[in-house]
Amino acid sequence: MFRLSRTPRPILAAALALAFLAPAARAQQAAPAAAPAPPTPSEIARGAGRKLDAFQAKEARAALEPLVSQAGSNADVAIALGRLLEQEKKYDESAAVLRKAAEAAPADARVPLWLGETLLRAKKTADADASFKKSAELAASAVAAKPDDAGALLVQGAALSRLRRYDEAMVALGKARELDGGSPGTLYQMGATRAFQQKWADAVTLLTQTLEKDTGMALAYYYRALAQEKLGRKDLMVIDLDRFVKVAPEAPEADRARALLAAAKR
Repeated sequence: MFRLSRTPRPILAAALALAFLAPAARAQQAAPAAAPAPPTPSEIARGAGRKLDAFQAKEARAALEPLVSQAGSNADVAIALGRLLEQEKKYDESAAVLRKAAEAAPADARVPLWLGETLLRAKKTADADASFKKSAELAASAVAAKPDDAGALLVQGAALSRLRRYDEAMVALGKARELDGGSPGTLYQMGATRAFQQKWADAVTLLTQTLEKDTGMALAYYYRALAQEKLGRKDLMVIDLDRFVKVAPEAPEADRARALLAAAKR
């Protein structure tokens, strides 16, 4: 039979201490975990940006609606709101939001980049080129100050691509890929640039890598489809165009995608 007197005193003391500590430990375990900090406006805006990559304008508007008043002071919010308005085909409103953001954040190369995209959609090509040039210049200054800034290199590459300076764009984007490990945004810009250069096989490879990392990059399906068609793979073109029009039926490119699908099925 177990006898208390045979238990060495140090062990007994430890056992008693644990007995007293156990209720406190259980109480501590039972205490509710601290609530996570709410997302910041910039985090919400970046999340909305990912929805806009997938042309989910309604979902993006729901996320951004409470933040509209901050667009004049927060570049992330302004960019997301500008992109949303552009997808809603409210080009003048989009440009106004982004121009105001450019005044508040004159060194942010992203703002003139997205302003250029809006102006391009509005068929204001000369104004778009001026905005892309401004973006490329600001991004170059950011890269000169901080050569390992992958974000600045991505913006620089995107702006140069829009300016049809494709080789320079690929140099900047290649550096961005080395630094960010090949983010979906960087890979997409590289793939789109190769498509603009009519380097179809490279475009397919890069856009496939994009979609392997993020199936929400809707335009990657579109540009890969065009490249597949040029490579004689109309079967793969049809698959990608079908995915694209299902994901982004309201995208400006969707009408052309539907026309290509209809022609392929004749």
